[in-house]
Amino acid sequence: MTPFIRITTVAASMAVILALVSGAALGQEAETPANAAESLANQAISELAAWKNKSARKILQKGKAKYGSTPEFQTAWALLEIQEGADNNQEKIDRGIKSLTRMTKKKSVDEVATYYRGEVLYQQSKRKEAHAAWQAAAEAAREKTAADPKDATAQFYLGASLIRAKEFGKARKALKKAKRGGFDPAMVHHQVGLSYLFDGQWEKARREFDEGLDIDPRYAPMYFWRAMAWDKIGRKDNMLIDLDQYVKLAPKAPDAGKARALLSAGGR
Repeated sequence: MTPFIRITTVAASMAVILALVSGAALGQEAETPANAAESLANQAISELAAWKNKSARKILQKGKAKYGSTPEFQTAWALLEIQEGADNNQEKIDRGIKSLTRMTKKKSVDEVATYYRGEVLYQQSKRKEAHAAWQAAAEAAREKTAADPKDATAQFYLGASLIRAKEFGKARKALKKAKRGGFDPAMVHHQVGLSYLFDGQWEKARREFDEGLDIDPRYAPMYFWRAMAWDKIGRKDNMLIDLDQYVKLAPKAPDAGKARALLSAGGR
Protein backbone atom coordinates (compact mmCIF):
# COMPACT_ATOMS: atom_id res chain seq x y z
CA MET A 1 0.00 0.00 0.00
CA THR A 2 2.67 2.45 0.95
CA PRO A 3 4.18 4.33 -2.01
CA PHE A 4 7.09 5.96 -0.27
CA ILE A 5 9.52 3.57 1.36
CA ARG A 6 10.21 -0.12 0.95
CA ILE A 7 12.59 -1.86 3.34
CA THR A 8 13.69 -5.49 3.12
CA THR A 9 16.93 -7.41 3.59
CA VAL A 10 19.76 -6.95 1.12
CA ALA A 11 18.91 -10.32 -0.44
CA ALA A 12 15.43 -9.03 -1.30
CA SER A 13 16.80 -5.52 -1.90
CA MET A 14 15.54 -2.35 -0.34
CA ALA A 15 14.70 1.08 -1.62
CA VAL A 16 13.06 4.34 -0.75
CA ILE A 17 10.72 6.52 -2.75
CA LEU A 18 9.94 9.75 -1.03
CA ALA A 19 6.93 11.86 -1.92
CA LEU A 20 8.14 15.04 -0.62
CA VAL A 21 8.69 18.48 -1.85
CA SER A 22 11.36 20.95 -2.67
CA GLY A 23 11.41 24.49 -1.36
CA ALA A 24 10.70 26.06 -4.73
CA ALA A 25 8.51 29.09 -4.25
CA LEU A 26 5.40 29.08 -6.37
CA GLY A 27 1.84 30.19 -5.81
CA GLN A 28 -0.14 33.22 -4.79
CA GLU A 29 0.45 33.19 -1.04
CA ALA A 30 3.76 34.21 0.46
CA GLU A 31 5.56 31.20 1.89
CA THR A 32 6.58 31.25 5.52
CA PRO A 33 10.35 31.71 5.24
CA ALA A 34 12.18 28.46 5.88
CA ASN A 35 15.53 28.50 7.57
CA ALA A 36 18.54 27.75 5.41
CA ALA A 37 18.96 24.19 6.71
CA GLU A 38 15.30 23.39 6.03
CA SER A 39 15.52 24.81 2.52
CA LEU A 40 18.60 22.73 1.78
CA ALA A 41 16.99 19.59 3.18
CA ASN A 42 13.80 20.21 1.19
CA GLN A 43 15.79 20.54 -2.01
CA ALA A 44 17.60 17.27 -1.38
CA ILE A 45 14.45 15.41 -0.40
CA SER A 46 12.76 16.71 -3.53
CA GLU A 47 15.50 15.09 -5.61
CA LEU A 48 15.17 11.86 -3.65
CA ALA A 49 11.44 11.94 -4.31
CA ALA A 50 12.15 11.84 -8.02
CA TRP A 51 14.77 9.12 -7.53
CA LYS A 52 17.62 11.49 -8.36
CA ASN A 53 20.02 10.20 -5.74
CA LYS A 54 23.20 11.67 -7.18
CA SER A 55 21.71 15.13 -7.34
CA ALA A 56 20.44 14.85 -3.76
CA ARG A 57 23.88 13.82 -2.53
CA LYS A 58 25.51 16.78 -4.27
CA ILE A 59 23.08 19.17 -2.61
CA LEU A 60 23.71 17.72 0.83
CA GLN A 61 27.46 17.47 0.41
CA LYS A 62 27.63 21.19 -0.37
CA GLY A 63 25.82 22.07 2.84
CA LYS A 64 27.23 19.39 5.13
CA ALA A 65 29.97 21.51 6.72
CA LYS A 66 27.58 24.33 7.53
CA TYR A 67 24.34 22.52 8.30
CA GLY A 68 25.39 18.97 9.10
CA SER A 69 24.53 19.28 12.79
CA THR A 70 20.97 20.52 12.19
CA PRO A 71 18.01 18.13 12.55
CA GLU A 72 16.71 19.08 9.10
CA PHE A 73 19.99 18.08 7.46
CA GLN A 74 20.32 14.90 9.51
CA THR A 75 16.84 13.74 8.54
CA ALA A 76 17.55 14.30 4.84
CA TRP A 77 20.92 12.57 5.12
CA ALA A 78 19.33 9.55 6.82
CA LEU A 79 16.81 9.25 4.00
CA LEU A 80 19.61 9.52 1.43
CA GLU A 81 21.51 6.70 3.11
CA ILE A 82 18.44 4.47 3.19
CA GLN A 83 17.67 5.11 -0.46
CA GLU A 84 21.27 4.67 -1.64
CA GLY A 85 21.34 1.40 0.29
CA ALA A 86 18.98 -0.05 -2.32
CA ASP A 87 22.11 -0.78 -4.34
CA ASN A 88 22.99 -3.79 -2.17
CA ASN A 89 24.41 -1.86 0.75
CA GLN A 90 22.72 -3.04 3.93
CA GLU A 91 25.20 -1.11 6.06
CA LYS A 92 23.92 2.17 4.63
CA ILE A 93 20.34 1.11 5.16
CA ASP A 94 20.96 0.22 8.78
CA ARG A 95 22.86 3.43 9.42
CA GLY A 96 20.14 5.53 7.85
CA ILE A 97 17.38 3.83 9.82
CA LYS A 98 19.33 4.21 13.06
CA SER A 99 19.86 7.91 12.41
CA LEU A 100 16.21 8.45 11.46
CA THR A 101 15.06 6.64 14.58
CA ARG A 102 17.33 8.80 16.72
CA MET A 103 15.78 11.91 15.21
CA THR A 104 12.33 10.83 16.43
CA LYS A 105 13.49 10.34 20.02
CA LYS A 106 13.86 14.04 20.65
CA LYS A 107 11.57 15.79 23.12
CA SER A 108 9.95 17.95 20.46
CA VAL A 109 8.19 15.92 17.75
CA ASP A 110 9.47 16.67 14.26
CA GLU A 111 6.79 15.92 11.68
CA VAL A 112 9.27 15.15 8.89
CA ALA A 113 11.40 12.57 10.70
CA THR A 114 8.37 11.08 12.45
CA TYR A 115 6.46 10.71 9.19
CA TYR A 116 9.34 8.80 7.61
CA ARG A 117 9.83 6.74 10.72
CA GLY A 118 6.24 5.65 10.18
CA GLU A 119 7.13 4.54 6.66
CA VAL A 120 10.05 2.49 7.96
CA LEU A 121 7.89 0.82 10.61
CA TYR A 122 5.19 0.03 8.07
CA GLN A 123 7.65 -1.78 5.84
CA GLN A 124 8.92 -3.70 8.84
CA SER A 125 5.32 -4.94 9.24
CA LYS A 126 4.94 -2.98 12.46
CA ARG A 127 1.58 -1.58 11.42
CA LYS A 128 0.39 -0.39 14.83
CA GLU A 129 3.63 1.49 15.51
CA ALA A 130 3.61 2.92 11.99
CA HIS A 131 0.13 4.37 12.35
CA ALA A 132 1.07 5.78 15.75
CA ALA A 133 4.04 7.53 14.13
CA TRP A 134 1.88 8.96 11.34
CA GLN A 135 -0.65 10.15 13.88
CA ALA A 136 2.12 11.86 15.85
CA ALA A 137 3.44 13.45 12.66
CA ALA A 138 -0.04 14.72 11.81
CA GLU A 139 -0.50 16.17 15.29
CA ALA A 140 2.87 17.93 15.17
CA ALA A 141 2.12 19.32 11.72
CA ARG A 142 -1.36 20.39 12.79
CA GLU A 143 0.07 22.36 15.70
CA LYS A 144 2.43 24.18 13.37
CA THR A 145 -0.28 24.97 10.83
CA ALA A 146 -2.53 26.26 13.61
CA ALA A 147 0.23 28.65 14.65
CA ASP A 148 1.07 29.56 11.06
CA PRO A 149 -1.32 28.46 8.28
CA LYS A 150 1.24 29.52 5.65
CA ASP A 151 3.85 27.04 6.88
CA ALA A 152 4.05 25.08 3.62
CA THR A 153 6.22 22.29 4.99
CA ALA A 154 3.86 21.62 7.87
CA GLN A 155 0.85 21.70 5.53
CA PHE A 156 2.50 19.18 3.24
CA TYR A 157 3.31 16.73 6.01
CA LEU A 158 -0.14 17.17 7.47
CA GLY A 159 -1.58 16.18 4.12
CA ALA A 160 0.79 13.25 3.65
CA SER A 161 0.06 11.95 7.16
CA LEU A 162 -3.70 12.26 6.66
CA ILE A 163 -3.44 10.14 3.52
CA ARG A 164 -2.04 7.37 5.72
CA ALA A 165 -5.08 7.77 7.96
CA LYS A 166 -7.32 7.57 4.85
CA GLU A 167 -8.68 11.05 5.52
CA PHE A 168 -8.36 11.91 1.85
CA GLY A 169 -10.53 15.03 1.71
CA LYS A 170 -8.72 16.68 4.62
CA ALA A 171 -5.40 15.61 3.14
CA ARG A 172 -6.15 17.31 -0.16
CA LYS A 173 -7.13 20.53 1.60
CA ALA A 174 -3.80 20.62 3.42
CA LEU A 175 -1.88 19.80 0.25
CA LYS A 176 -3.65 22.60 -1.59
CA LYS A 177 -2.48 25.00 1.12
CA ALA A 178 1.03 23.60 0.83
CA LYS A 179 1.09 24.37 -2.87
CA ARG A 180 -0.24 27.88 -2.33
CA GLY A 181 2.42 28.36 0.31
CA GLY A 182 5.25 27.52 -2.05
CA PHE A 183 5.74 23.78 -1.92
CA ASP A 184 7.00 22.16 -5.10
CA PRO A 185 3.89 21.72 -7.27
CA ALA A 186 5.00 18.44 -8.84
CA MET A 187 5.41 16.87 -5.41
CA VAL A 188 2.00 18.12 -4.35
CA HIS A 189 0.36 16.74 -7.49
CA HIS A 190 1.98 13.40 -6.74
CA GLN A 191 0.53 13.30 -3.24
CA VAL A 192 -2.90 14.44 -4.38
CA GLY A 193 -2.77 11.79 -7.10
CA LEU A 194 -2.05 9.15 -4.49
CA SER A 195 -4.95 10.36 -2.38
CA TYR A 196 -7.31 9.86 -5.31
CA LEU A 197 -5.76 6.54 -6.27
CA PHE A 198 -6.15 5.09 -2.78
CA ASP A 199 -9.69 6.50 -2.71
CA GLY A 200 -10.63 4.65 -5.88
CA GLN A 201 -10.95 7.75 -8.05
CA TRP A 202 -8.83 6.55 -10.94
CA GLU A 203 -9.41 9.32 -13.50
CA LYS A 204 -8.75 12.08 -10.98
CA ALA A 205 -5.59 10.29 -9.90
CA ARG A 206 -4.42 9.99 -13.48
CA ARG A 207 -5.00 13.70 -14.14
CA GLU A 208 -3.02 14.69 -11.05
CA PHE A 209 -0.11 12.51 -12.14
CA ASP A 210 -0.36 14.04 -15.62
CA GLU A 211 0.03 17.51 -14.16
CA GLY A 212 2.90 16.47 -11.94
CA LEU A 213 4.78 14.85 -14.81
CA ASP A 214 4.22 17.90 -16.98
CA ILE A 215 6.18 19.82 -14.34
CA ASP A 216 8.87 17.18 -13.75
CA PRO A 217 9.03 14.52 -16.50
CA ARG A 218 11.80 12.67 -14.65
CA TYR A 219 9.87 12.08 -11.44
CA ALA A 220 10.03 8.29 -11.62
CA PRO A 221 7.45 7.17 -9.00
CA MET A 222 4.66 9.08 -10.66
CA TYR A 223 5.04 6.87 -13.73
CA PHE A 224 4.52 3.78 -11.60
CA TRP A 225 1.45 5.11 -9.83
CA ARG A 226 -0.03 6.54 -13.01
CA ALA A 227 0.43 3.07 -14.50
CA MET A 228 -1.66 1.70 -11.63
CA ALA A 229 -4.35 4.25 -12.46
CA TRP A 230 -4.20 3.34 -16.17
CA ASP A 231 -4.69 -0.31 -15.20
CA LYS A 232 -7.86 0.50 -13.25
CA ILE A 233 -9.13 2.64 -16.11
CA GLY A 234 -8.59 -0.26 -18.50
CA ARG A 235 -5.77 1.20 -20.57
CA LYS A 236 -3.16 -1.55 -20.46
CA ASP A 237 -1.29 0.02 -23.36
CA ASN A 238 -0.62 3.22 -21.42
CA MET A 239 0.11 1.24 -18.28
CA LEU A 240 2.93 -0.62 -20.04
CA ILE A 241 4.38 2.61 -21.44
CA ASP A 242 4.52 4.16 -17.97
CA LEU A 243 5.96 1.04 -16.35
CA ASP A 244 8.72 0.94 -18.95
CA GLN A 245 9.58 4.57 -18.26
CA TYR A 246 9.58 3.93 -14.52
CA VAL A 247 12.05 1.06 -14.83
CA LYS A 248 14.31 3.13 -17.08
CA LEU A 249 14.40 6.06 -14.65
CA ALA A 250 14.58 4.07 -11.42
CA PRO A 251 15.86 0.52 -11.99
CA LYS A 252 16.67 0.11 -8.27
CA ALA A 253 13.35 1.50 -7.02
CA PRO A 254 11.16 -0.66 -4.77
CA ASP A 255 8.48 -1.44 -7.32
CA ALA A 256 10.88 -1.98 -10.24
CA GLY A 257 10.61 -5.74 -9.84
CA LYS A 258 6.83 -5.61 -9.96
CA ALA A 259 6.99 -3.31 -12.98
CA ARG A 260 9.33 -5.69 -14.83
CA ALA A 261 7.06 -8.62 -14.08
CA LEU A 262 4.04 -6.77 -15.45
CA LEU A 263 6.01 -5.77 -18.53
CA SER A 264 7.11 -9.36 -19.12
CA ALA A 265 3.53 -10.54 -18.79
CA GLY A 266 2.28 -7.85 -21.14
CA GLY A 267 0.22 -6.25 -18.42
CA ARG A 268 -1.79 -9.36 -17.63
